[in-house]
Amino acid sequence: MPSFINRLFGSPGLRRTDNSTADEGNPGRANGIFAFKLLKRIASDQPRANIFISPFSVSIALQMVANGAAGQTKAEMEQVLEMGIGTTTANEANRRVANSLKNGNSNVILEIANSIWYRQDTGVRSEFLALIQEFFDAIVKPIDFTDPHSADIINSWASEKTHGRITRIADGLIDPVYGRMILANAVYFNGKWSDPFESRHTDDRPFNLQNGAKKDIPMMSLSKRFTYQEVPGYQAVRLPYKGENLAMYVLLPAKNWTPEKLLTVMDGDSWRQTIKPGFNEQDGGLILPKFKLEYSVQLVQPLQKLGMRTAFAMEKADFSGISSEPLFHISAVLQKTFVEVKEEGTEAAAVTVVAAAAGCVRSGPPPKRFQMIVDRPFLLLIEDNQTGTILFMGLIYDPAS
Repeated sequence: MPSFINRLFGSPGLRRTDNSTADEGNPGRANGIFAFKLLKRIASDQPRANIFISPFSVSIALQMVANGAAGQTKAEMEQVLEMGIGTTTANEANRRVANSLKNGNSNVILEIANSIWYRQDTGVRSEFLALIQEFFDAIVKPIDFTDPHSADIINSWASEKTHGRITRIADGLIDPVYGRMILANAVYFNGKWSDPFESRHTDDRPFNLQNGAKKDIPMMSLSKRFTYQEVPGYQAVRLPYKGENLAMYVLLPAKNWTPEKLLTVMDGDSWRQTIKPGFNEQDGGLILPKFKLEYSVQLVQPLQKLGMRTAFAMEKADFSGISSEPLFHISAVLQKTFVEVKEEGTEAAAVTVVAAAAGCVRSGPPPKRFQMIVDRPFLLLIEDNQTGTILFMGLIYDPAS
């Protein structure tokens, strides 16, 4: 598929413009680069598995922690999170993005919440807590880590912020002896399609699994003028939600490809500079699976493989900006997500928790009408057009699992 790869990464006739220097302070670019890196890493560790993550939620949770990091710990976190502009400037940028996301999408429900829960007898620096409250609008509360019901407090917060979609996130996460702090981010989205599918056009159709088997699942059908593109490696369609700013992108790999293989030749910059500009208005028909998915992933190993190592090393981590306690380090990073795609629209939610412990446009004739039948594994993402923030993304190998 060399022509497809050339299209993404440059050929004599079509080269990607490298705006990396000019875009260094763009939080949307940083989010996109981190999003693709993280999804690739998880997909490599979980081949042929359904994956659905919120890279935005992971990034925000870890950026809160990065505000208390120093030395090599901070440098690695900033590198993995693409925070080339530094923590202070990133705080300002993230506050602007969060305000834009919450205030610029009145036609959908989009809620973002942050929190810090710390051990009552831990010497947490008041400057750190004040900074997180100021820039991340986080609630900050002490709790008794030795109380077996302390996890219920965090679970209740997560359930409330995700409208009951993410529950029991803190179960088994609070160490009553060495645990010192839990930092959490929650994202909830509920949007109606600009052009909804009609339930009377939903029928059971065969979906081709990666192992060659087929499975009948409900498939929605819609014919209209889409924002669409097709190249030798994939078909792709943009499905906007009401208000037109937020949209889901569905990328269907060619029959001899897989979502994971497609992902390997994509990154945050190629997504922004090459793939997105390639969409055009075109009449066509879309058949898309109707599905619901819950997903959970431990992120310590993926983040370590991306280069964030010192933060997890008990004897090397430097979080002196959070606490003066020795051996203060990140002990766990966990994300749970939910997504449901149906005729009316999409509901999606994510909670990311970080546990800290001590000691331990084209010319020419109009294109012909296309047909896109998503009857095999595919890639999807939900993005905010205004800020370029990728809120959710994933690989769907079996919509019915």
